[in-house]
Amino acid sequence: MAEVRVTRHALFWLFAAQLAVIAPHLPILPLWTALVWALVALWYWKIYRGDWHFPGRAVTWSLSLVAVVGVALEYRTALELEPQVALLVTAFILKLLELKNLRDHWLLLMLAYFLVACSFVFSTSIGTVLIALGQLVILLLAQQSLFRPQLAVRPMLRQTFKVFAQSIPLMLVLFVVFPRFGPLWSVPLPGDSAKTGMSETMAPGDVSRLSRSSELAFRASFSGEVPPQPSLYWRGLVLEVFDGRTWLRDKGFIRQPLTAELDRAGLEPLRYEVILEHGVHDWLLAIAPATIDGRGAYQDINYQWLTRTALSGRVRYEAVSYPGAPLTQGSAYTLAKNLRLPDDFNPQMRALAASWRELDPAERVAEAKAFFLSQPFVYTLEPPKLGTHSIDDFLFGSRRGFCEHYASSFVGLMRAAGVPARVVVGYQGGERNEAGNYLLVHQSDAHAWGEVWLEGQGWVRVDPTGWVAPDRIELGADIALAGESAFLSDDIVSLRRFSGFSAIARLRLLLDRVEYQWVRWIVNFDSDRQWDILSRLFENPDNRTLALAVLVALAVPLLISALLTLSWQKARKQLPEVKLYQRCCGLLERRGLRRGAGEAPGDYARRVAREAPELAPWFDQVTAAFSRASYQLGGSSAYTQAIAELKRLEGEGPTRRRWARRKPA
Repeated sequence: MAEVRVTRHALFWLFAAQLAVIAPHLPILPLWTALVWALVALWYWKIYRGDWHFPGRAVTWSLSLVAVVGVALEYRTALELEPQVALLVTAFILKLLELKNLRDHWLLLMLAYFLVACSFVFSTSIGTVLIALGQLVILLLAQQSLFRPQLAVRPMLRQTFKVFAQSIPLMLVLFVVFPRFGPLWSVPLPGDSAKTGMSETMAPGDVSRLSRSSELAFRASFSGEVPPQPSLYWRGLVLEVFDGRTWLRDKGFIRQPLTAELDRAGLEPLRYEVILEHGVHDWLLAIAPATIDGRGAYQDINYQWLTRTALSGRVRYEAVSYPGAPLTQGSAYTLAKNLRLPDDFNPQMRALAASWRELDPAERVAEAKAFFLSQPFVYTLEPPKLGTHSIDDFLFGSRRGFCEHYASSFVGLMRAAGVPARVVVGYQGGERNEAGNYLLVHQSDAHAWGEVWLEGQGWVRVDPTGWVAPDRIELGADIALAGESAFLSDDIVSLRRFSGFSAIARLRLLLDRVEYQWVRWIVNFDSDRQWDILSRLFENPDNRTLALAVLVALAVPLLISALLTLSWQKARKQLPEVKLYQRCCGLLERRGLRRGAGEAPGDYARRVAREAPELAPWFDQVTAAFSRASYQLGGSSAYTQAIAELKRLEGEGPTRRRWARRKPA
């Protein structure tokens, strides 16, 4: 394809489109990406002005190799989404150095659309959508600039919004009726973007680090009244293996689904909906014991909900819990496993627990509580580092720690005292949004507690943090940790840091309510909800009825779009410059020079010059005046002058009498 020099304003819009598309990806890109774009844009500007030449093939291959090596050194892997997007962005930038014709220009714009879509792999928030809409506007303006002889932002914006208006009916119908196999953007997310806070291990400092983050973990909406704060224990994973410092899941344990029925006698069910935030989820959170509908998950004998295959994106599920129901699943193997402690660790803890072995198991728990209450323990986000004997250092040394310190030391004491015990990690509490009557559970609500096995009762939750810092359980993390300098320290600009200002707090909760409705009804609009809507529209629908409904639903927006297009075309024909131009074309038609359907003004002018050279000077002036009027704001002086010139030229047009003598021999 021959080289075609684009206009300067088309190049400006291409630069703007590249910048608009790359900027939202910068948080996951290497820092040098922005510098590379600036240098490449400057390089191409020099080429455009004629100061420099296009780089040779050796140079472009070298730049590509450097980019690949740079991304590899930055991420140390190519199997995650972040480095793959970084490579795509880098190629998108370097492609600018090969921009020689309209095809290359269009290729860059198509790549830009793909990069806009990539943003939704990392986030499906309403903020991301608004940014994407802005990006689409700039990309559509960049497309139009290729066919505009001069910079005309307002006409281009009008055309852009017309395109959006035409697409909305079809988009809405496709969203509702198009077959859906899962929520929007449900794709695997390997890499940093998949990290959702709580992990499968717990060591001193792990949970306290989460309290430095203001990120949301999940939202929960209850069908009735929201339960009181102390009862909101969101069960995640059970950790049963202890190596002296770190608690882990039992990897060698065969996952066994829970088959026994829950003892629900006399208990009121607690029904609620949970929407987990964006990420990859290997387990689900619930108030135990619970039942969860669908989602490819099952409850094992430890009363934790595990997924058969990892779920990605924002995951929505409905659960029914029975608070107070006993957790009675405990085999001999499970109880023996939850008595194990590593040898040669924490001798002081062992000695203290040994003095309780003559007591009943419930009395041993009471002794542990009395010990915690009798000592000057401090609940803090900034505990000192612990040595090899971590539990001894905490119980008899620093006595300063977060929930993981208290849960770990309590479970260690119970095992040493001969009581089966284990650590449970999850979240405790949540922030109530009064406007929407739902809970926001943040990463800072991450929590760890203990469970002990008592004969006749099963697994009983014991939370030693509540003994030392009751405000943490009764009032929540936001109030209990408000005085800690490390609380939310990872997010300095978070609005949660200004919860003391009622106006800011109300604004934050209002914005979250909008986000919640977006996630609930748009992002998590899955096949179940789709079928529910269609079932309401059609009583007992079968496949044939649904297929007919889909065809009709598709035809309606297409008809609306067509009618909108015709009405806009009709309105355009009534513009003064269009009327005057068409009259001038009518004068030529009388001389046998009929304008073809869809023939552009420039093409028509060139044909007139070939077939009737004597009319070319006059019609070139008509075409130029029409172009000036089309790209000027109505009412401006330039527009008025162009209209006046068109009127004058119409009066000087080729009538039979005036132009008869000018016919070629």
